[in-house]
Amino acid sequence: MRKTYISRTVIAGCFACRGSEAIWSGPQCQGTAARHHDATGHPTWCDVFMSVRYGDDAAAGEQLDIETAIGAAA
Repeated sequence: MRKTYISRTVIAGCFACRGSEAIWSGPQCQGTAARHHDATGHPTWCDVFMSVRYGDDAAAGEQLDIETAIGAAA
């Protein structure tokens, strides 16, 4: 049996409020961006990053969380 590690990071924002800087993060942020657009008419965005790793040490040394993803993008 192959060991598999799957990580999903989701960030979203509003171009009118903060440009390409993420405002929301986590599994609910796509809905938050959609509701913000409906309420304000602002153009919003949502980015989904998915990583798949195979093997025993595939995830060793990596921290696959939202703080790391945002820090790397800054």
